[in-house]
Amino acid sequence: MKKSSLCSFAIIVLLTFACKDKILLKSQEADVMSKSKIDALKKTTKTYLTASNMHDTLLQHTITTKNFVRIINGEVISYNQSELSNSMRFWLRAMPDFKIIEKEITVAENKTYVIWLGSGTNTEMFGNRPPTGKIGHTEGMSILTFDSDGHITQETTYFDRLRLLEEWGYEMSPPIMN
Repeated sequence: MKKSSLCSFAIIVLLTFACKDKILLKSQEADVMSKSKIDALKKTTKTYLTASNMHDTLLQHTITTKNFVRIINGEVISYNQSELSNSMRFWLRAMPDFKIIEKEITVAENKTYVIWLGSGTNTEMFGNRPPTGKIGHTEGMSILTFDSDGHITQETTYFDRLRLLEEWGYEMSPPIMN
């Protein structure tokens, strides 16, 4: 009896450690997959910023979905890749040298959160307003949402538009009261 009890005890101990090792191994595999997913999402985010800085709409189209949605300061600017290109062209007409520099990229699930700095010189028409020739700076945050294939489905961006326009020389007028 003592031998069988001892053998049973030894088997239970071995099984316990073997199961813990499998659980630990699965946990480590999940961590590695998470790290590779994080790296992939960060890389795609940087590619998106690079494409914006280089005015490369073809590169943007390779990393976004056809029904890509772009939201700027709470307003939907585009519902697809073609409208994304048009929205880029609007800003690039006003400041062809506009560049975004990322300060931080954080990944959570299928989203990246980007804190960035932007600057550009108003050398061309801004809508129907003539260029001021002044440099403007802004700070912002973008949230990029990804599908299961790693393509960007949505960009939600918030930035200080007023500061940018004031540095270009525009002023905010008080409302007209009746």
